[in-house]
This record gives sequence, C-alpha cells and structure tokens, in this order.
Amino acid sequence: MKKILHLFLTGILLSICTTTYSQSSNDHIFPASAVAKPYIDFDSKGFLVNGKRTFIVSAGLEYARIPHQLWYDRLLKIKRAGFNCIEIYTIWNFHEPTEGKFDFTGDRDLNAFLKMVKDLGMYSIVRVGPYYCAEWDFGGYPIWLKFKPGLKVREPNPQFEKYVDRFFDHLLPIVTTNQINKGGSVILVQLENEHPNGWGTAMPDSYFKHLQTKALDAGIQVPYFFSGLHHASDPAGDGKLDDAKRPNPWFSTEFWSVWYSQYGAKPGDDTLYDRRTWKIIAHGGNGYNYYMVHGGSNFGYTNNDEDAASYDYGAAIGQAGDLRPIYYAFKRAALFARSFQDILENSAADSSYNKRIADTALKVTARKSPAGDIMFIDNSGKKTISAQLNIGDSKKSLTVLPGEIYPLIHNFKLNDEVTLDWALTRVFTIVKQGNTTTIIVDAEQGQAIDLHFNTKSSPSASNSAVKVNGSLVNISETMPAIEKPTEYLFKAGDQTIRVLAMNRRWTDKTFVTEVNGQNYILSGAGYISNSTIKNNQLSAQIESPLLSTESTAIWLYSDKKSELLKSGGQNTFKQASSIALNNWMAKDATVFANTNYKAINWIKSANPQPMGADGDISPDAWYRASLDIPETGKYTLQVNVGGRGQAFIDGKPAAKWKLNNGELTLDLKKGKHTLAVFAGHDGRDKLAAYIGPVDQVDNKGIFGKALIKKGGPFISELGNWYYAPAQKGDVSQGPPVFDTAKFKKYKIGTDVFNTKEGYAWFLTVIPQQPAGTNKLTLLFKSVDENATVFINGKKVFHHVGWNQPFQVELTDAATLKAPITLSVFIENYSNEGGIDQPVKINAIGDAPAITNWQMKGGSGNPADKNGWQKMVVKKDTISGPHFYRSSFTTSQVKGKTLIWRFDPKGLGHGTVWVNGHNIGRYPEKIPVSSLYIPECWLNNGLNQLVIYDEDGKQPTQSTIVAEQAAGRTITQQNADLN
Repeated sequence: MKKILHLFLTGILLSICTTTYSQSSNDHIFPASAVAKPYIDFDSKGFLVNGKRTFIVSAGLEYARIPHQLWYDRLLKIKRAGFNCIEIYTIWNFHEPTEGKFDFTGDRDLNAFLKMVKDLGMYSIVRVGPYYCAEWDFGGYPIWLKFKPGLKVREPNPQFEKYVDRFFDHLLPIVTTNQINKGGSVILVQLENEHPNGWGTAMPDSYFKHLQTKALDAGIQVPYFFSGLHHASDPAGDGKLDDAKRPNPWFSTEFWSVWYSQYGAKPGDDTLYDRRTWKIIAHGGNGYNYYMVHGGSNFGYTNNDEDAASYDYGAAIGQAGDLRPIYYAFKRAALFARSFQDILENSAADSSYNKRIADTALKVTARKSPAGDIMFIDNSGKKTISAQLNIGDSKKSLTVLPGEIYPLIHNFKLNDEVTLDWALTRVFTIVKQGNTTTIIVDAEQGQAIDLHFNTKSSPSASNSAVKVNGSLVNISETMPAIEKPTEYLFKAGDQTIRVLAMNRRWTDKTFVTEVNGQNYILSGAGYISNSTIKNNQLSAQIESPLLSTESTAIWLYSDKKSELLKSGGQNTFKQASSIALNNWMAKDATVFANTNYKAINWIKSANPQPMGADGDISPDAWYRASLDIPETGKYTLQVNVGGRGQAFIDGKPAAKWKLNNGELTLDLKKGKHTLAVFAGHDGRDKLAAYIGPVDQVDNKGIFGKALIKKGGPFISELGNWYYAPAQKGDVSQGPPVFDTAKFKKYKIGTDVFNTKEGYAWFLTVIPQQPAGTNKLTLLFKSVDENATVFINGKKVFHHVGWNQPFQVELTDAATLKAPITLSVFIENYSNEGGIDQPVKINAIGDAPAITNWQMKGGSGNPADKNGWQKMVVKKDTISGPHFYRSSFTTSQVKGKTLIWRFDPKGLGHGTVWVNGHNIGRYPEKIPVSSLYIPECWLNNGLNQLVIYDEDGKQPTQSTIVAEQAAGRTITQQNADLN
C-alpha cells in the first residue's frame, strides 16, 4: 500500500523509488576540485563547462539495456535532438554478477561507452551507486550479497562497505579516467541513489562519509552529490526555482518523462512534458535530465518484479530505436535552452516585464542577465489566447497556444556586429555557421514574423522584406503558406544574419549536424543520421518511418548557401507482418526431478536455501529431498516460499504450486519417495528506500524449515477486520472494548490515515482451532508502518518497519482452546498506512521437518545439443519446464531497418534466446505482448530461436512478428557545397 511511495500528483503516478527528503537533505552539489574547476564549475546561477555558461540538457538511458552495437545509433539520435549530456547508472550486478568476477567488456564496456559519448561531443553524468533502483532486479545489488552474514545495505556496515569498495576499485578508475579535466565526458558524479536520508550534500552518517572518502581517494575531481536532485514528473512544480541560499545551480537528475508501465506514445504525452520542460526553462532552472529518453530492454534476467523484457517507458526514443512525438518536443526545448544558455545560466527573475501584457489569463515571468533577457508568456489554460504586447510606444499582437509558454527575446548579442533587440516570434534555435548566424523561428500561417535588430555597422539587406533604417533592421511579415522555409538575409560588417521562418511541422524536421567542425542545417527530414563531406559534397543519411508515404524536399543551409538535396533513390519494400515458426524441437527439462538423477555439485543443507545461494543468477532453481511417509493419505508441505513452482513426486508431476501460498497438499503413499520442486520467479523487488539486512528480503524459491504433516491445508486468511482511530498514547492502555459504534469495517490494503501521520486499532477474531492444536502462528506479510500486537487484550509483540514480514507464535494451551481476539495497534508516520497485506494463521504446529535438501539454480544450458526430439503436440497438461527450439529466416534489406519481435502467444512464463542472445523474460507486464529482437543480433539468413517455458506450455501459437511502426527507411542524399 505505501511507502515505497505510490503517490499520485495530478493523476500522474510518481516514482516508486522516490523518497521524501529528510530534514538533513538538500539539493546542493559538492564543487569540483581545483584541478577540475577550469573544465567544470558552477556558481549559484549556472554551470560553466570549459569556462562557458552551459545549460545541461541530459538524456537518461542505460547502456546496460542496449546492445553495444546499437549504442551509437541511440546516442546520435539523442545528440540530434539537441541534448548535450547523457546520464547513466553503472549497475553493480551487471558488472559483478558472480562474486569477485568483474566484467567491463562488450555490452558492459563502460569505458568504451563513455568515450563514445565524448566522441559525439556530449557530456556524461555517471551515477555510480552502489544502489540504483531503476526497475532493475534487486535494485542492482548482486544476489550473492544476500548470503553474507551480518551484511546490511545503505548504512554503516563494514561488510557492505568492503564489497562496495571492491566494486568501486574496478569501477571508479574507469569513471575518473573519463572525467572532463582528463579529456573525457564526465562532468558530474552521483554517489548512492534515492536514499531515504541523504540527498545533495547531506551526509547523515558514516556510510555517506565512507562513500565520499572512497570516491575522492579514487580520484573523483568533478562535482558530485548524493542520491539525486529534484526527482519528479513535474520538477519545476510551482515555478519557484530561484534560491539565494543555494550555492549551486538548480538541476533535476530525474525528470520523469512518461512511465515504465507504458509502451509507445499516447496522445498528449508530447504536450504535457513539453510544458513541464518549459516551466524549468522559464523559472530559472539550469538543466534537467529526462528519465528516460530511451528505455531499452531488460535482457537476460535483469528485470525486477514490475516488468519483464521491455523497458520502453513510452520514451522519446522507443525500445527499438523509433522516434515518438515527444522526441520532437524535447528537441524544441533543448535547442532553445542551449541557444540562450548565456542568459539562462546567469540570470535572475525580473518582474519589470509583468506590465507588458494586460491579459490576466496570461502569466508573465522573465529572466534578466548580462547577456540579455527572456520574457516568458504562460497560457496555462485550454484555449488559445490572442494578446497585446506593449513594446515601447507600440503594441504587438501575439497568439499563445493552450498550455504554451511563449518566449520573447530581448537585447541578446548575436555577434560583435548585431544584437537581437526583440524577437517577438518563437525562436526555435540559433546556429553559428562561420560568419553566418542563422536564427530559426517558428510561426504558423497567418501569424507574425516579427524580429528587430541593432547593428554597429551600416547593414545591407538582400530582399525587400528586410527593412533597414540606419543601424536598425526589422523583419515584420505575416507567415505565408510555405513549401520550404522562408529565408531572410542581411549583412552587418563581415557578419551575415539569416532568418529561416518555418512552421512547427518544418522545425520538427530540422536538424543541425556538425561535420568537420562546421554546422550545417538540414530541414525537411524526420531524422538525420550520419553526415559526411567528401570532395566538397555533403552526404546525409535520411531516416524516415518504414510506413511513411510522405516525401519531403530536404534543404541544406551552409554558412554560404541553401540548396536542395539530391536523393540517391530508395527501393520499395513491404515487410511481412509475421514469420511462422515450424519444425519445433523439444527437450524435457524436468530431468532434475527423476528419482535416479545424480545431483552432483548441488548444494546440500538441512533446510532448503533461497535461490542464489549457489551463485546462480537465473530466476529458476531445482530442489530435491527424500521423504519417508508413515501411512498413505493427504499430506501438507509447508516451507517459506517466494515465486511460482511445481512439485514432482518420484519424477512425476504432482501439483502446480503458487509458492506464495506457503503450503502444498499432496496425495502420498506409504513408503520412501523423492520430492523435487521446481521454482521460478518474475524478478526481485528493487528494494526502493530499503535500509538494513538483505538476507531475508524478497527471498525466492523455497527456504527455511520445511514441514510436512498429514491433513491440511493448515494456513488460512483472517477476515472480518475492523478499525478505530486512536491517539499515540492509547497503545499503553491496551485495546478498547469492541464497540460497533466506534469500530468500522476494514478492508485489508485500505489507507485509513488519508496519507497523514496517525494511529489506529485494527481488530478481528481468530476462530476456535481444532482440538489438539498446540501452536498457532500469525503470519503478517506487511503492516504500515509499526505494529503492536495484542492477544485477548495482552501485548505479545512489537514490530518496527513497513514492508517487512513478521510472525507471532501462540502456544498457550488455554488461549488456543477458544476464539481469540486479535488487536493490532498501527503507527503511521507518513503517506498511506494500515495493514498492507492479508494476515494469515498457520495451524500446522510442531510438524516433522524435512532435513535432507539439495538445490541447484538454473534452467540448464539452452545451447546444449543433446536431448532434443521432434515436438509432439499435446493438450495442455502439467508437464513441467521444457526447452523448445525452432529457426526462422530474415533478410537484411539495403536501406531498411526492419524490426522483428518474438510473440510468446500461448506460452506460460519463461526466457527466450535468439542466436544465443538472451532477449529477456515473458510474459510482458506492460501493454506490449512481444519481445524485441535487436537487429544486430539477427543473421542475414537463418536464425535460431530457443525458448525455456517454465510451465511446459508448447509454442504452437508463437511467431516472429514485425513491428512495422518502429521500422525505418534510410536513404542517402547529397548536396554540392561549392
């Protein structure tokens, strides 16, 4: 119910990772060391990179969720959208999945990734952990940490700090080598992540100080901070971002754009997050990082329990590399912010502009700086507003769209010759091109193109639309219907000013590409990939959606000329909607349950151990034990459990088992038997905001003492709950007498505190147990947040903490002979509160234990060539896990990026490999049914598909399907630069 913070703000679900700042937290940043300050520095008003005021527009993505062959494609798409920075996690269990074995190669080559960012001319923000969240399995902790006695995470603990240090000894040298002052891309480092207690520069205990010392000793010299800065789906909030007490710029490290429960674009995403971005720009923000700009995929076993293979996030760049409408909204804000970063990174709020518009439906804010001013007109309503703007002695008409924040530029120096006195038309971006400064403005047909310039020299205009009056230059036109951008030119001294007037359709299709140190503007394409110059001819790769039938002329604007690109032509091609999978081979993966199976190298223990105890990181495991049954009958097996599974008796399937139920009933004959249990899970909890021991947190498989007893089932859920409000001190007096006038009906999981601090009694009656019951265990899975338990009015137990299971044992014979009144006093200190999960009772008592367990993690080797047979189609039966294998053919088509996905229709739960690459887990938990197959993992020709279905369901309905909407056509177009 709580506190991993399921909050709703204006209907938008906020991050489960988010924690409220403690009183000691802040949004401050530790400054760079003296040696790094010339390269990355800041003051209270903005960032300075290499000595220049720099607005940081950052894109969140994880290299861990992208094959390294596709890194460049995703990074270039981000760069083309105006971003100048990338923010990443360096996820611990991605680099040290097995204890002591570190991997920084291939898809894990962090050094190569950071160098690629640098080569693309961008910066990077590196979040080194050791905790990450990120909807990643176990929050990024290696599973082997669970099996270290005494280890507690995220607090002063020598055990944990020892393993963090060892990981950092391998990780931090890569980060430090890539710092900007050493020629790399890294400008900021984040230690920890979304810790409940320490954000910014707060260090509430020695754990934080240990991380700081370790980072500094390793050579971190760029600015750094703890946990994050301003995480929210609308980080600007009410727009009050200026803070004279803050020693550093305002920055958001997680501006949640869309959400991980979404696949693809939905209407309104672009306008919603566009407005929230402009709020940051208009109110004094100095940068932001969208989480995420590209979500990617959870390959292998990296998903947590909230997702499966896809981490699409509804992001600007889709899971398969396609571009969504929000991409172009992000580009528009990014290019504007970077064009005017000299103002935005050194400004203060200025109220003197407020009287320039009389319409009270519009809110006016402004930023004033030595480099010029920006006036922002905010139409927060749902209707277009036409307003009058007072400029000197004249009035100008403006049209402000619903939800738009409209920027007006005043007194901005373009170069040594020309100052932009007023830009009353939306400025898309400003591009420096040698001695030419190109201003791209955005207006729809019938709207005004209105720009005013001051010059030092006597200007000269190239056409009559540019009006020259002494040293003043004015462009005052009405935007016509256009088939190409409208161009206006004038010269002042040796400088040329070019204005390109476009509508929004054209600005969306306008990109700035740098080739050989020169900027070129290409307008008319949905996306521009690589651009090269050879023999004074520019060649550009133009990427458009595969399904697009639109053909637009593409214009090149260099510093000296404009020219229409010449198309190299493109082949027509229609992608098939699917590829059938036939000739299936199958392999029974239940061999581990056979009576005569030799469990060599399995771990042995008196009690079954949680999954991962043998170092295996997969979501599957097998358990074996021998039984000696005294008499034939129905028996109930109880053991601590987590996940799904299936029991086998003497090698034969016995029963499906939803392990979270905690017990399984079996029909057994007298004599000796082999019990085998297959266990699987769908990802571990990401442990948001969790501090403390991890040995008992979110265990998977079967673990702890295993009991078996004739009869049952013995576990039942308690119902018929009541609650009554209380005061803090009431707990000392014990529970009140039950009175329906005071107590009201209560449904488990309901918040009775209205998300505020409070106290309440919760009461139910435990039915009288059968004669002979000598022990009754109360099973609490989660209370929110502290609980004091009373039995028949007597205090018996106190538990501190939410989202943590606990149990209470009742052994008093007199108490067990009658119905029992159970009362629970709940203390709630923040957000929702109550009894989160159903409370159960267990009457198995002192049953015999099974004490001869063996365990082995993993499903087996999908590449093993032995044991395969032609699949015989069967009706759906309890058969246990199976491997299935098929092949399919794909062809690489010149000029096309074809996207293929695997649709596991008809299957249960499992994992898929294509050509040996693990493409992730199914079924998906977001609105996409199929798993993305990265195009770099497909062969031109025959491809092999292997499925491990934990339920043994056959793939008779499974296919390879095309995601045509994500496919792309690539053409080469050229222009002569002479």
